[in-house]
Amino acid sequence: MHVYSTTKYSNAVTLDEFVAATQRTLADAEKFASDINAVDEPSREKLLKKIPYINEQYVRIADNRLIVEKNLANMDIVNFKISRHIYATYVNLTDELQRNGYKVTVQTYSKVVEHLAANPSARTTFQELFDEYCRLKTMTEQFFVVESPAELCAVIEQRHPLVKQAYDELGTAKVQALKYHVGNIRRELVKGLSIGDDYKIVRMINDAFQKQTPIAKNKAKERLQEIYDTLGLTTKSQKRQTLCNDTR
Repeated sequence: MHVYSTTKYSNAVTLDEFVAATQRTLADAEKFASDINAVDEPSREKLLKKIPYINEQYVRIADNRLIVEKNLANMDIVNFKISRHIYATYVNLTDELQRNGYKVTVQTYSKVVEHLAANPSARTTFQELFDEYCRLKTMTEQFFVVESPAELCAVIEQRHPLVKQAYDELGTAKVQALKYHVGNIRRELVKGLSIGDDYKIVRMINDAFQKQTPIAKNKAKERLQEIYDTLGLTTKSQKRQTLCNDTR
């Protein structure tokens, strides 16, 4: 079960006002359900079949009867408290949930994501982000969590889109084999594209060289050679060397 959401609760409403409004909505739902359930069963069954969905908060249909979900109302109040920062820390929230009978069995917590949230301009290595992304991807949401793994992954994806692309297209083992080197990872991604080698070379050159930035001739040759090696291609100089060796 996922609890945290901030889009539903207005900052212009106090906690007491929200609780009172929720209780009124719950009371209306209970009266609505009671009135419908009081109808004789054949008539109630026909009535409910004609209703495509119940547009009543906290109410659902089960066995031709209306059931009021009081826990959803309680959860709305908890969510309001979370979004209004009454339970600003994970520890306070966990303690409060446990006092109210909830069993917190999974704690989806990420120091890396918390660090990014606290300081968006902080330097974080690709390896840190990728390893954390992999850890979060292996987590499930079978129980109560404060922030879902998907939400935490989304923060990393926004910070460094290459993390998701590398995870989806190359996989953990390949990225580790490339020693988390961003340049090598980008080249491997281009290598897997369904385009001609000439286009792949152009894409890799764009990634390898910064525009309008001088670079030493020998360094440029090294990077170009790396691109050819990645694609398994032979340069003209290598072909000439091969021919010379064959004629000896």
